[in-house]
Amino acid sequence: MCTGLCKSKWERNRKFPSGDYECIDVNYGGNRYIVETSLMAEFEIARPTNQYTSLLDVFPLVFVGKVEELKRVVRTMCSAIKDSMKTMDMHVPPWRRNSYMQAKWFNTYKRTINEVATRKSITFEAKPLKARSLKAYNCKDIYGSKIAFRVGYLTTTLNVE
Repeated sequence: MCTGLCKSKWERNRKFPSGDYECIDVNYGGNRYIVETSLMAEFEIARPTNQYTSLLDVFPLVFVGKVEELKRVVRTMCSAIKDSMKTMDMHVPPWRRNSYMQAKWFNTYKRTINEVATRKSITFEAKPLKARSLKAYNCKDIYGSKIAFRVGYLTTTLNVE
């Protein structure tokens, strides 16, 4: 197993602005897995519809998945972003479009690994965890009511039951 930090960078073109992104990947058993500690934050938008918000509620706190799985999630969420923003009569910004979002994880990247950590075994001392209160992420959690919607494609993509 080999863990690394992947840094992708892309130049501005006619479709979207330039940018850069960092993510963690793990190569295990010949497969590449992407680890995202806050994937939901990458898809937050202004004034989402209730249906779009229900999609965000399905996201795990930490996403670990193969490249193909993340591609399906990004494609599904970008389509949902477009639908949500069109419903709210808002323009979809370039940095919320599928091609830009795909560039974050799947563009050319430079992978950095810590050679020392991969050669030596590291032991950690277990410490008891302290409970912390959580702050509500969305205003709807505090002020709005949760309306159940059929999640559909994202549920299938993330294999959530």
